[in-house]
Amino acid sequence: MRITFNSQYRDAMAGIADAARRLVAAQRQVASGRRVNKPSDDPSAASRGVAERAQLAATAQYARAANSTASRLKVTDSVLDNVIATLTTIQRTALTGMGSTKSAAEREAAAQQIEGLRTSLLSDFNATFHGTYMFAGAAATTKPFVETAGVVGPYAGSTTEVSIDISGVRSVAVGFNGDTITRGSDTADVFAVLTDLATALRAGTDAGATTALEGVTRAFDRATTAQTRVGIALKAIETEEQRLEEVKLATGERLSRLEDADMAQAITDMTRADAAYQAALGATAKAARVSLFDYLG
Repeated sequence: MRITFNSQYRDAMAGIADAARRLVAAQRQVASGRRVNKPSDDPSAASRGVAERAQLAATAQYARAANSTASRLKVTDSVLDNVIATLTTIQRTALTGMGSTKSAAEREAAAQQIEGLRTSLLSDFNATFHGTYMFAGAAATTKPFVETAGVVGPYAGSTTEVSIDISGVRSVAVGFNGDTITRGSDTADVFAVLTDLATALRAGTDAGATTALEGVTRAFDRATTAQTRVGIALKAIETEEQRLEEVKLATGERLSRLEDADMAQAITDMTRADAAYQAALGATAKAARVSLFDYLG
């Protein structure tokens, strides 16, 4: 009789433990709102969840890169706006000092304005974003143009541009080669051209001023081309940000289907598990009393 009682007791306790585990699992789902709280809850879903979370992480990383890149390119676009406006003003100013009817004072005034605009242009091409030079290429911490004794030295930046990935298949330039804008295929850069322009205006040499203005026009065209590149990149980022948001939402939905609990079903399961647990406790208590009575009898 004692052996039978011990066996029944072990079976009853095992049943209670199993019911308790099911109840705890159901309670965990209701409390967390998740069906998969650890890999053992659903190994297949947990494995797929790891892949989906990796996708979410990569998407978030590209989104951050796209946002940061867009901020930098918007500043670059603004600087190039200034460059183009300055070059336009230079062209107009030069015309005020050209012609045989212009006095020496008028030519001098135009020359001085050109020199002031050259200083403004130099400042634009030495512009920085968060401590790095935008027109120094890969040499982001090197000042691309240095003026010494009124003379702007040759380009000191890198001819290699810096690009940032905004997706797995797309990158955009953020660090530009300033030499391609200020000099391009010309012999002299725009700063030297402006020095020649000021000199020609003071001397009243219209032929020299005309030649210099042709160089200014080419610099204008190069700056416009650079700004077009920036505009195309900004549009690409905008499109990519929209796509990344769609990927994020789709991945989140898949992850939710894998891991999130159906709350109505989870509450129903918890209620059933609680009822089963209470029933197991009651049945065990009743059986224990009967078995003990039989044992004593």
